[in-house]
Amino acid sequence: MKQRWILFSVGVAAVALCSAPQGSSGKSGGKKTGAKKVELPHPFYWAVPDPLRGDWQGQGGYVAQIVRLDDKLLSIPDQLPDAAEYGKYQANLFRAFDVPNDRPAAVLVGEKSGGRVVFAGDGWSGEIEDGRFRARKGDESIELRRVERTPPTLGAKPPSGAVVLFDGTGMDQWAKMKEKEWLTEDGPPKWNLLSGGVMEAAPRAGSLISRRYFGDARIHVEFRTLGGPTNSGVYIQNRYEVNINEMYGRLDGNPCGGLDNCTPASSKPGIRCSRPPLEWQTLDIEFRAPRFDPGGKKVANARATVRLNGRLLYNDQELGPVMLNAARLGEAATGPLQLQEHGMPVQFRNIWVLEERRKD
Repeated sequence: MKQRWILFSVGVAAVALCSAPQGSSGKSGGKKTGAKKVELPHPFYWAVPDPLRGDWQGQGGYVAQIVRLDDKLLSIPDQLPDAAEYGKYQANLFRAFDVPNDRPAAVLVGEKSGGRVVFAGDGWSGEIEDGRFRARKGDESIELRRVERTPPTLGAKPPSGAVVLFDGTGMDQWAKMKEKEWLTEDGPPKWNLLSGGVMEAAPRAGSLISRRYFGDARIHVEFRTLGGPTNSGVYIQNRYEVNINEMYGRLDGNPCGGLDNCTPASSKPGIRCSRPPLEWQTLDIEFRAPRFDPGGKKVANARATVRLNGRLLYNDQELGPVMLNAARLGEAATGPLQLQEHGMPVQFRNIWVLEERRKD
């Protein structure tokens, strides 16, 4: 997996979201500057750009995931902040990233103090200063730096023969999905097309369905979360959901990339391999459609292999029966792809599908 070291000091400004407006005041000490009005139907906090949030790696036999504890305090309802004071943090120490069913070896809480962040917890004490996270407990010590773990298929070009559903130039391959008739198109998409080849789910604008239907296929989707809670998903054939949640650094709740409402609870992935909000992530899915006899009776369930950011979450997982809203549709040999809008903004780019020859 590609990695890139990032060097900075605590006070370095982060790069703003591509969708964020240009700040008009240039101030850097308040709770928000240059904010724009964004009406949301559900409570939502925007992730404040912060160079400390994310993965840390280096010396000492541990890695860390650092999350902000005060995004909710710094986020003003219906406002998108583009600058804020950097204050309180949590550092989860692990022996390695993305270990199945892992729990942190230690949890430290930190608070900004002058030009550094001072941490303590579970017998550890330390600080982040000048781009280094140094901490110690007895004879153990660590020195870590912030890294970006680039997913191996990020930016993957569509292979020959693939159907490109979104390349950043337009949304003509998509339609608005009719709310109670999931296979029915309800006009053109109402999502936002942004610079940089990105489309953003607009709250209350409805989910999208692809105009093309697919059976057996390889599916590639890139997405990024903008804050939390985030609830979205990619529905294969508009029936089998691969969820998109904001779960970075979370030790509870459903992991991002889980197959929802179409698999038993016991099959939920134990790997929590989300990237931080505002970083691009990948979903790569290999899907085998259900099989039917000439009379229309199902003779084999659908199956899927799912990778999030290159990590295998499901290997040839049997799917079905579908539940909740998708259950009304029954199952079929082909169906559209759905990108779910659930009242919270999320961004997508580089979406393509390679149809596979059936191997019955």
